[in-house]
Amino acid sequence: MQKKTTGKEMAQYLNLSEAASELAINLAMNVKQRRSELAMTQAELSNRSGIATSHLSFIERAKANPTLEIVQQIADALGCSAIDLLSKSPLER
Repeated sequence: MQKKTTGKEMAQYLNLSEAASELAINLAMNVKQRRSELAMTQAELSNRSGIATSHLSFIERAKANPTLEIVQQIADALGCSAIDLLSKSPLER
């Protein structure tokens, strides 16, 4: 039988430590850049992806650790691949 996750444990699981991971930073920069290129607001991205605006805000600030499913939903809404969102931006390669 699988143990239930408490709210406190879930909060720990979902939040990153102060030092955001490289992937979280790549994701944050790439989502914000792609959204900007498309002249799309966070509200529009929220409507297209089905992800709460507040969650998108945390993702764009590298303060969230989204699941792969969430990353794919964002990628679909932005018309790119999940790999594009997780890769280093072309300027940093």
